[in-house]
Amino acid sequence: MKSLILSCGGSPEPLIFCINDYNPDFICFLCSNDSIDIANDIAKTCNLSDNQFTLKVVENHESLEDSFAKSREIINELKKEHSSVHVDFTGGTKPMVAGLVLAAIGENCTYSYIGSQNSQSRDKNGLGVVQDGFELIKNQRDPYDVFAVLEFEKGMDFFNKYQFEAAKFNFKQASEKLELDESREIAELLTYIMDVYDSWDKFNNLYNKKPIKTAFYNIVSKIEESKTLKEYFVENYPKFYHQLKLNHEFLEIKISRKGLIKMDDVKYYLPDLLNNAYRRIEEGKYDDAVARLYRSIELIAQVGLTDKGIIKSRVLADNKEFKIDLNKISQLDNFEVKTFIYELFEYERAIQYGKSHFGIGSDKSFQLLSKFDVEYATDYLNDKELKTNIGSRNGSILAHGLNPISKKKANKLYSQVLSYSKRVFPDLEKYMSMSEFPKFE
Repeated sequence: MKSLILSCGGSPEPLIFCINDYNPDFICFLCSNDSIDIANDIAKTCNLSDNQFTLKVVENHESLEDSFAKSREIINELKKEHSSVHVDFTGGTKPMVAGLVLAAIGENCTYSYIGSQNSQSRDKNGLGVVQDGFELIKNQRDPYDVFAVLEFEKGMDFFNKYQFEAAKFNFKQASEKLELDESREIAELLTYIMDVYDSWDKFNNLYNKKPIKTAFYNIVSKIEESKTLKEYFVENYPKFYHQLKLNHEFLEIKISRKGLIKMDDVKYYLPDLLNNAYRRIEEGKYDDAVARLYRSIELIAQVGLTDKGIIKSRVLADNKEFKIDLNKISQLDNFEVKTFIYELFEYERAIQYGKSHFGIGSDKSFQLLSKFDVEYATDYLNDKELKTNIGSRNGSILAHGLNPISKKKANKLYSQVLSYSKRVFPDLEKYMSMSEFPKFE
């Protein structure tokens, strides 16, 4: 079943020509009060039965808003019962035509306009109405479809909301739909960008078995080397492109050659993790955010222990784990630190099994740092308010209980963890700014 929508004005001949050419199963005339009789005359001329057509009246034919609303109503009704909807916008007032076209955009409709075979086929020296017998169907294409406007808009919106898979899907659809090489080049790069950010958001330092910073280098290089891509980003999304380049700079600092973690790299994981936690807060995923903040607290202590030089570098590089290096402890002159270490159960187990390193939990890490007279570690151990907020995480459904985390509590804990993070890494905010994900604005 195929249906036809005709905007009806004062010239019936083009509309009759369209009906005869298209041969629809059902016709809907979009009329003004003044063109109802003309629509009925057209139906009579074309021998249409009562169940083959309907009239829909725009009360104010000079209103774009009314025309759009009525057209949208018509399209929604026809799509429920007909496999295709064809729109011919030859007749009617300009607001009626504009409203009909706007309502049909993105609705998988097809379009046509009754034009003339040549300029001599119109009256008024070629500027007037098409003369009878000289009509010509001129099929049109939905510009939203031609330029994949909806796919681009949806892709950008999904990216701004950190829904990377959905964003990637829309840009991939756009690249498959676009015919112009330049437009397809943009869509293909955006698909790649979505995939790379999706990987980074999942804490992957590798992308296609290479350090993820290589992927960012490839993105920036593609944009700089292509006139099409450079014009698109610089002219349309300069803030996005600027932040993307800052992201690349940050990853160059954070990730060493071959993706191995070195002692000096550790602190850069903190701004990255905190930004990730804040993205979850923006999404309303407060339990996810607090789980990341809980890990951030432990990472603060691990950064501190790394700064003290007692983390075993080989284990960190190979296994990405923080272990206390017994050889480094034995070389210390600090009696309090040594005494604390030697009294730990984990130390005894390491000696018992002949190991050169061992791991400890978050609280013990802060206790160990306090033996080094690290002020923020002592403050943390005495911070009852922070401990209370951390306790709420233990009762959440992502830990040991069934209680959801509130937005207020997530924001409060984020603020507290951010404060301690600055103390272990004074340049934190600079690198949080560099590693913040860009947005299409």
